[in-house]
Amino acid sequence: PGPLTLTDVSGRRILARRMGGGFRLTNQRGLVAVRETGKAAASLIAWPGDGALLTLDGQPFRGRLFVQVLNGGLVAVNLVELEAYLQGVVKDEIPPGWPAEAAKAVAVAARTYAVYQGLRNPDALFHLRATTASQVYGGARGEDARTNWAIQATRRQILTFGGQPFPAFYHSCSGGATEDAMDVFGLEYDTVLGVKDDYSLACPYVLWVERLTHRQIEGNLARAGHRVGRVLAIQDLIRSRTGRIFQIEVRHTQGTLVLEGRRFREAMGNDVIRSTDFQVREEGGAFTFVGRGSGHGVGLSQWGAKEMADLAFQYHEILKF
Repeated sequence: PGPLTLTDVSGRRILARRMGGGFRLTNQRGLVAVRETGKAAASLIAWPGDGALLTLDGQPFRGRLFVQVLNGGLVAVNLVELEAYLQGVVKDEIPPGWPAEAAKAVAVAARTYAVYQGLRNPDALFHLRATTASQVYGGARGEDARTNWAIQATRRQILTFGGQPFPAFYHSCSGGATEDAMDVFGLEYDTVLGVKDDYSLACPYVLWVERLTHRQIEGNLARAGHRVGRVLAIQDLIRSRTGRIFQIEVRHTQGTLVLEGRRFREAMGNDVIRSTDFQVREEGGAFTFVGRGSGHGVGLSQWGAKEMADLAFQYHEILKF
């Protein structure tokens, strides 16, 4: 609803404009073309009227959309102010019914992470993905007044270290101990250290079990680009100080494959192998994985934050812990 204007990236050349309704965009010989008007540009920006939402393929977004040709198709980037962006993050990262102090802690962590990523890659086509590769971002769909309140209550607050934005990683559940960031993301993150985390011992995934057949593991590895024969054995080689697998070995009929623990987890599926803190054994023609926690384990544990909030900790105390 309301006015919608499409311009080139400078904002001066109008490609299309209408009151209500939408437009169809296509790749036309390397240009972004508007089917309804026939006009095209190397890239374009979609501008809604004041306060209106844009909808892309049925998904509503605040702010504007930047569209350009990439790899033969069209890529759309949501250009959105930080606080409005957070309204699409916090409600998807935690249940809106969680305690207010937990929501405020996650809001500050998410804001800090976004600022940090933006400063690391200022000239990139985009700063954040809309998935767990960065932070889950669902646009304006399903916004909740409770998480919006937490964002407003902590407005413009971020975490810093040495006066600079802090890489404020967070995850679902630590399973009892958070991880040193440098063991997961590299030596440059030596300021994010793990701690013993008894507050995360009541989360749904503090203990999990998953069973995968030989064929499932072989297929998952093949889809991840690792050609293997029949899997014979899986063994951890190196573990971090908190017990998470840093390096894992897969012996198969054509040789041996050595992977980082997180790469093995990604290949199997992050929702299948929920963390790299697991033991594995072969039994009955399949491999059984018994693990603790959910996510990469670095930084703030969301379920730990909920437990701390339930125990009357304030959000700044949760973040400090």
